Order: sequence, then C-alpha cells, then structure tokens
Amino acid sequence: MAELKSLFYDNMLVLANQQDTKQLKQEITKLYHIVEENSTEFLALKISIQQPKEVKVIQHIFKDTQIIKLDQINLRLLSDEPIYTEPVYTSEGYRYRIKVYTRSTDINKLAIYFQLLRGDLDDALKWPFTKKVNLTLRDKDKFFARTTTNNNHFQVLDASSFDKPSEEYNVAVGFNNFITHEELKQFIINNNLFITITIQ
Repeated sequence: MAELKSLFYDNMLVLANQQDTKQLKQEITKLYHIVEENSTEFLALKISIQQPKEVKVIQHIFKDTQIIKLDQINLRLLSDEPIYTEPVYTSEGYRYRIKVYTRSTDINKLAIYFQLLRGDLDDALKWPFTKKVNLTLRDKDKFFARTTTNNNHFQVLDASSFDKPSEEYNVAVGFNNFITHEELKQFIINNNLFITITIQ
C-alpha cells in the first residue's frame, strides 16, 4: 500500500509541473492505467478475503472384507514379481494392503501376505494389531483358507510386523507356500483367481 501511495504521489507531481498539454494528457493516461491495474488487484484481494478458505477433508474407506481378482492367471503363474493391492483401512482404522506372489521363492507355490502400512489414524489406535486376517481362495462350490494373527509364530517373519509402523510399511506376514500350483488349478475360473481377505 505504501508503494502504491508513493507511485500516485510521484505521478501527481509530474502532472503539477507539466506545461505541455500533450505530455499532460500522456501522464493522465498513465495515471489512469495505474489506478485501473491496482483497482483490479484490490478487487481480487477483497474477493479472496470475503470467500471462505477451502478446507481439505480427509476421507477414508473402511474395508474388513475385500475380494481380489487376478486375471490372466496362467501368465501370472510364470512371473515371480509381487502384486500389491491398493491400501485400504479396516473398520477400526488400521491401514493395510495384500501382497501376492503367484510364483513364490518356493517354486510352483502361491504366496500371500498381509502388510500393515503407516496410516493417518495410527495415533488413535491400539497397538499391536491383534485382529485375525483370513486369506481365502474360493469358487462357488469350495474354498481354501488360512489365517494369520500376531501370535501365530510360523507366519510372523518379523517381531514388529504387527506394531505401529515406524516406516512407510512393516514387514509383511503370511504364507510362502499358501497353496501349490497343482492344488490351485481347482480354484481357477475362466483364467481368473479370486482371493478373499477378511479382517476379524
């Protein structure tokens, strides 16, 4: 504001000392443009002040049950690259994802893991995570299921896997040999595999 006042003052002095009519008109035009430009800025500032600031809303979708569909399973069974689901929150607010190896380190076996991730609600939760995680392969007639919990010693790969994440994610826990490829065949439907995850 002080700079604007100074600018007007300087231009008014030029006008007051101006003898030439043509030059005087040029200075008046210049002053008019200064007023016009700054009035636009002031108007924009006024509008921005009057309008309420946008409030960021953080929303989380809670899922205690989800079904993963792996298509083109015949090709996936040839790959040893990990498959990750999108992170979701349990009904209590724990953030997690599922990790699947269609061809695990134990050749010709499917591996499935549960992995806790750092979440926005961690400070309001009770730790360690104590829910049961049911991992199930199914079709319309049959199912194959295994459960992982924080006190099931043969599934825990790291003692801190169910603790509050101190990094972006904890060490995943689950099964290197969830099911063999031979046993898996009965659950493949139209070249698709369906995995159900239930948190209890």
